[in-house]
Amino acid sequence: MAEDLSGDGYRGGIDVTLPVAMTMAAFTGIAVFNVLEINVSIFTTFQRRTGLYFWSLLAASWGIPIHAIGFLLKFFRLCRNDTVNVAVITVGWVAMVTGQSVVLYSRLHLILRDGNKIRWVLVLIIVDFFLFHIPPTVLNFGANSTNPQPFLAPFAIYEKIQITAFSIQEFIISALYIWEARKMLQSIARVKREEARGVLYHLIFVNVLIIVMDVTLLGTEYANQYAIETTYKSTLYSVKLKLEFAILNRLRALVKSQHKESLSDGTPNPPIPSFVQDPPLVHGIEIKKKPESSISVFPTITHEEEAV
Repeated sequence: MAEDLSGDGYRGGIDVTLPVAMTMAAFTGIAVFNVLEINVSIFTTFQRRTGLYFWSLLAASWGIPIHAIGFLLKFFRLCRNDTVNVAVITVGWVAMVTGQSVVLYSRLHLILRDGNKIRWVLVLIIVDFFLFHIPPTVLNFGANSTNPQPFLAPFAIYEKIQITAFSIQEFIISALYIWEARKMLQSIARVKREEARGVLYHLIFVNVLIIVMDVTLLGTEYANQYAIETTYKSTLYSVKLKLEFAILNRLRALVKSQHKESLSDGTPNPPIPSFVQDPPLVHGIEIKKKPESSISVFPTITHEEEAV
């Protein structure tokens, strides 16, 4: 076994103390438990199991245990074929990281009506996929090959680059949610809608918390705690996904309930702000503007989005 241990985890296994190993196992256990809980919620919540939101949730959630298990196989030499280990890690990592950004993107239209901004978020996710998933994957396979020396130093450097880039990506998306929620709070300030305000404050809190969690992840990476960082990352992404799933469903339920309420009682609402007018097609769904007498500050959903 000794010949497989490089100590830092970039190549082969690791040689760590029992407390560190137990901490890593605990992080993995928490991540797997959260994923099981998320999947129970997914399959008991969705009436129609289709669409970008549903599939990105599944991909992001199942990427978490795959990522965590891949590192356990590699670090503790449960599988001695590092090509297989790196392949498992990569599949889980891509699904977990980019999948979670796609989850946020897929519900961005509930609060943001600027089609150009939504498209730019999609472009950002796609560009980051090619820039920060593919190169470190190649370097990771090289670092765990029979000739690892040319790849180890570049991989260690690119590892910090990619985790920083994906943290910035999530920061940008979270900042969009925070900014648009703040604007909506200003729009409904003169109207007594405690439920709407509660959801928007919850949305802001969750996205601020996501940014803080990303900062802690960066801290473990730049402290050169690679073994801890990889398992902590799985736990962190599982917690973030639970928070996102809860608040995005609350946001959608609020939009849906306000739409139905305005259609049923015809109560006039304040004029819709300019930032939520003239919606584009999002994921093939037209978000139509309501008649003037029943306009809300929230986007309107059509029949295609009636089932979660």
